[in-house]
Amino acid sequence: MRWWRGWLPERWRAPTPSVESGRQRLASLRELRRRADELVSDCEAFLVGRLAEQLEARAADVPVWVWTNFLAHGTEQDLCTERSAQRGRAGTSADAWHEARSYLATQVLDLAAIYGPLAEVQQTVLVPLEAELASRADVAGWGSRQLVGSVEAALVRRRRACRRADIRAARPPR
Repeated sequence: MRWWRGWLPERWRAPTPSVESGRQRLASLRELRRRADELVSDCEAFLVGRLAEQLEARAADVPVWVWTNFLAHGTEQDLCTERSAQRGRAGTSADAWHEARSYLATQVLDLAAIYGPLAEVQQTVLVPLEAELASRADVAGWGSRQLVGSVEAALVRRRRACRRADIRAARPPR
């Protein structure tokens, strides 16, 4: 026992740690570490466009905007693979989202083939769309068809902007 314990008022004394409180602290530290590891893993998955798969693997709910993450951050090879993917889970709700994403991967690759490199399409169209969808509360209730419509509308706007730019570039100067 420390020498000051005898003369300190009770309210100033630190509680004597018990074995049980030490176990609780250790358990909470382990939980904190597990959550930190999960957060780092989610951040890495986000940056490479694999957040939907990460959440699905944990059996967590996948927010609607996350399905655009793959389109906005995936590589050209990833999108080509997704375009030709055969789905084995026919009939599940997740299957509808995967089918929608496969369809949208085709649309994104087609647009990139005509109007610019994939990275440019991702940075000018898909990353801003992903951020917009993530910030809107009404998107949480969307189905896969609404997501497809939203992404297609953004791709159409990009296609029109590129056509206008092509027409302006083709005009002779006055």
